[in-house]
Amino acid sequence: MKRFAMMMLALMGFSIPAYSRVRTGLEVFLAKYTNLVAGKRVGLLTNPTGVNRYLLSTADLLREDKRVNLVALFAPEHGIRGDVLAGEHFRSDRDARTGLPVYSLYGGKDHRPSKEALAQIDVLIYNIQDVGSRAYTYIWHLAECMSACAEAGKTVIVLDVPNPLGANVVDGPVTEKQHLSFIGLYPIPRVYGMTVGELARFLNTEFSIKSKLYVIPMYNYRRGMSWADTGLEWIPTSPQIPSPQSACCFAATGTLGETGQVNIGIGYTLPFQCVTAPWIDADVMAYSLNILRLPGVRFRPVHYTPYFAAFQTKPVHGVQIHVTDPGKFKPTTTEVAILCFLQKHYPQHFKWEAGKIATFDKAMGTSSVRQRIQRGEDYLTIERSWKPELERFKRLRQKYLIYK
Repeated sequence: MKRFAMMMLALMGFSIPAYSRVRTGLEVFLAKYTNLVAGKRVGLLTNPTGVNRYLLSTADLLREDKRVNLVALFAPEHGIRGDVLAGEHFRSDRDARTGLPVYSLYGGKDHRPSKEALAQIDVLIYNIQDVGSRAYTYIWHLAECMSACAEAGKTVIVLDVPNPLGANVVDGPVTEKQHLSFIGLYPIPRVYGMTVGELARFLNTEFSIKSKLYVIPMYNYRRGMSWADTGLEWIPTSPQIPSPQSACCFAATGTLGETGQVNIGIGYTLPFQCVTAPWIDADVMAYSLNILRLPGVRFRPVHYTPYFAAFQTKPVHGVQIHVTDPGKFKPTTTEVAILCFLQKHYPQHFKWEAGKIATFDKAMGTSSVRQRIQRGEDYLTIERSWKPELERFKRLRQKYLIYK
């Protein structure tokens, strides 16, 4: 009988998950905590990454669940179904599948839900996969929604998800006041070493957002887990992050890409996983970076021709970044080491264009890193420069951690 049941599940396309598989906040919420929304009008901020173990959409699941009165959807950058390009504004609309109104949080004016939209709900649920980098906009959509909900007297529920970087390493400069933006709305480091639920708790208290906040924790999640360790499927979090590898590398190449001087795998099959240009010697670059013994990463010579983006249709050479241990990988330190290599070995090609500097500094959260690279300082000296603020953040962060 047991064998027959197993065969039927396999034929139906389902599998019995291993004991060690992580149960996301969504699964825990549906199993134990729907009482939090009993008798209340629910809004949902999500995108295609909001799914259960069978890859069914959170929006569809809540819409069909009689215990949940889902009345509205809220869409972050890239849209509720993930079909909008990066940085492209879009209007509020109606979701074709659920028939629910979709309120855009990326419509051009600001990134907060309107008072009119919040008047339609009592509770806002957040369920979006994070990538662990400050420069990714989804966490700031959450922060803005928490702030708006606090003002409107609405409750926020965060359904927690894994951090593909392991939620262990804290790295990079803390964003300075003059560089705060929607890729760094509050002063936190480039890599903050927290799950989105832990970060929500941190922001809510440390910056006095004072939202009525519930975080639904995961089950079986441990700090330092790689994505493979979680047993979960990866859903592309945005068009250029189709894999956990791209997610891990985003924090190590995203700012570098803002220089406009290199291709970072966008336009090829390895978005955010490469650093290349026509003038780079791939073997020299791989050797020079590997001898630094940067933690949790190795570099491989790579050659390709981008289909679009930087150096479109031109052969480029450089390295592919292989993250061997996400729990030890220091993305921003790695990115600065790469920048120092380019500055030292290719000063005639690697230029700091005036029109790109402000964007780079905003993405890095400071102008100090760029200035130090331009002066020829080595990456270890630059890393030490952000340590005092980073240590302060790590002390503050400690009391908001949920997982061991």
